[in-house]
Amino acid sequence: QSLGAFLQDRVFEPLGMRDTGFVMPADQVGRLPTEYATDLSTGKMGEVTITGPDVWTTPPPFPSGAGGLLSTVDDYLAFARLLLGRGVHQGPRLLSEASVDAMITNHLTPEQIAGGGVLLDGQGWGYCLGVSVMPDAVSAPGRYGWSGGYGTTWFNDPNRGRIAIALTQVSDFLFNGGLTEFNQLAAQA
Repeated sequence: QSLGAFLQDRVFEPLGMRDTGFVMPADQVGRLPTEYATDLSTGKMGEVTITGPDVWTTPPPFPSGAGGLLSTVDDYLAFARLLLGRGVHQGPRLLSEASVDAMITNHLTPEQIAGGGVLLDGQGWGYCLGVSVMPDAVSAPGRYGWSGGYGTTWFNDPNRGRIAIALTQVSDFLFNGGLTEFNQLAAQA
């Protein structure tokens, strides 16, 4: 069974995630947002056209659990609720509590975190998720999530029962202060 079929059967369908997958029907590509980034040679923001939307109409040759899924905010919220619910959301248990614990627990040493530079930015790493290990102005230990390409970010704060999702499609969001501002606003909410 392919990774896409496994995820569809075991995760997406049970969670009601109808708009998540590695591929989408050709008649749906109009739903894809335009991607934007700053041109480093001019300093101006513009559309990014590395690939056209048709790239999403055929399955990737090597689907990856680390990226390449298309989704919507509603579907992402269902997945975030599954983790915040420690493996349960709207139905039967999909993940054991031990699996969720492994995903949201830091597995790095302080030396590895310090050596991670801007990539880790002081956070630890669980199984496929960034994990807050040091309190700062916007997060407390225990918060976990993921920031993806083109300005997408999500985190769960289990201490406050909070989920925050931003899907901007502007790559600069992660580096121009937008992510920090989003995190600050979410922490104040």
